[in-house]
Amino acid sequence: MSLTWLDTEGGPFVVVPHSALGHWSGTEGDYDRACEVMDLLGVLALPDGAEALVLGDEPLSTAYLPEFRVLVRWYYAESEEGVADVIRDGLPTAEWDEGPVLSTTGKLVMFDAAYFGNEVGTLTDGTALELGAGRYRVDSASVEPDDLTSFRVHRFVELACPDVAQILGLRC
Repeated sequence: MSLTWLDTEGGPFVVVPHSALGHWSGTEGDYDRACEVMDLLGVLALPDGAEALVLGDEPLSTAYLPEFRVLVRWYYAESEEGVADVIRDGLPTAEWDEGPVLSTTGKLVMFDAAYFGNEVGTLTDGTALELGAGRYRVDSASVEPDDLTSFRVHRFVELACPDVAQILGLRC
């Protein structure tokens, strides 16, 4: 399986609910907030209760491996060949660090944070992340099968909605 890699123009990636793309203001304000994220990941509030996930750290080439709900960030490797297999083989033994919690209404889109959300697909490329509505903890780990290969991975772990919230009809 071949992965589709995206790059930014030097800033962070952002992952925004498809339904909230129109709220992402790029260099008109949201980009500056995204650049303030110094950790590997951060969550920013958007209008109407939506949330955006920021991929902080370095502006690395990034792809999505949907069968495992994993974002793959390329630190170094000799070639692109077999990356999906390397990640698949490394996930079971990865040492995961718990990350922030992201609430979403469903489908997400990853793109360069410098662009407006409504520019995805025209002025900038994006990658769709097909997730169901809910709450996800975004954990991080390194996959380094040898001295010449290193990837950072972020997985979306679905969190159960507490029974009390479901009974009261609250969004989790």
